[in-house]
Amino acid sequence: MGAKEQLKELKPLFALMTLFEEQRDKDIKLINAFHNPEEIRNIEKGTAKQLLYLAKERDKRLAMIAALQDEKQIAVIKARYVDGLSWDEIPDKLGHSRNTVFKLHREALEVLDEQEERYS
Repeated sequence: MGAKEQLKELKPLFALMTLFEEQRDKDIKLINAFHNPEEIRNIEKGTAKQLLYLAKERDKRLAMIAALQDEKQIAVIKARYVDGLSWDEIPDKLGHSRNTVFKLHREALEVLDEQEERYS
């Protein structure tokens, strides 16, 4: 999977983690409310396992971003894939022209793809 595809998964990963954290909290309440806590604990363990997996995937992608050497590239990638900003919003937020934003994005993806190839 290329860097861009992995980065596109960041926002959904954050959303899924939030859902699983909410589910974990509900599971804990259920454990305390039901007479068969062992069954509920098994459900909670499954939720915790999914949450751990999602956290590892998120951290892997955030580490990819952190490995970039250019702060401007990092800012563009974070704005797009972590903050979920549109291409129209990023130039305003970062104070760069739209063309500069596209150039920084392209260069960052090239670096990330090269890193991915090296470590795969």
